[in-house]
Amino acid sequence: MAETSLLPAFIDVYFSTIKNTDARISRPMAKYRLSFEQYEILYDVAHLPAVSLTDIVKKRGVTKPAIARQLKVLRDLGYLTQKLAPDDHRRHILTLTPMGKRVAAEAEVAVEEEFARWVEVMGEAKLNELLGLLKETGTKLFNKDTAAENAAAGE
Repeated sequence: MAETSLLPAFIDVYFSTIKNTDARISRPMAKYRLSFEQYEILYDVAHLPAVSLTDIVKKRGVTKPAIARQLKVLRDLGYLTQKLAPDDHRRHILTLTPMGKRVAAEAEVAVEEEFARWVEVMGEAKLNELLGLLKETGTKLFNKDTAAENAAAGE
């Protein structure tokens, strides 16, 4: 049966490539003591007007507790603050500190440089092909599961 040979091959690719993709794209963040997920939150706060925890949850498709944990780290590092929205005191707006603005800008350049290397090595066509396959994988295998898990968790 073909599936029996697919699983070991997938496991090999997972450990040799997929896990390394996360590590490689996160490498520029180490200088700032950030995970890639934390960098993405900084990026969102830097580029979206009046962004809140709920906005990031919706944009990234993850749970509120997961984002709240990342926000605590970012606040502890002095990269962002939360303030009450002037028009709705139930809503907390995320704002970058001056240091957070500098780190977000520097980290963005570092990520862009790393990804430019990927384009140089792999070529734009191959990366677009990979992106399409990953999007299809997410849509068919994971997006429905994530939505169901969030609904079950009451989020």
